[in-house]
Amino acid sequence: MLKQSGYAVFPALKLEEARSRCMRGGYDLIIVNAGEQLQDAMQFCDNLRASCPEQPLLMCTGGDAEAAQREYAAPVAADGLLQRVDALLKRSSSGDYANAA
Repeated sequence: MLKQSGYAVFPALKLEEARSRCMRGGYDLIIVNAGEQLQDAMQFCDNLRASCPEQPLLMCTGGDAEAAQREYAAPVAADGLLQRVDALLKRSSSGDYANAA
């Protein structure tokens, strides 16, 4: 869906691969699909937020109440993902990223 909308997508299937890529930087937005590894995904995002607070980040939670308490988390369905991505990228390019999720 994102590729068809003109975005370059660099998937990481494992959190370790995602960690390695994030440390290299250069991404406009990082999207984490929490899926079945919700606790690991939350820890990954918490660590990323602590080390790179200005990095635009979106964690798709599937509606989990604990995860939704984080400012970068959202229960995003596929049909709302593009709108969320567009909004986050606009905020980050204008320098207004704080609590942008």
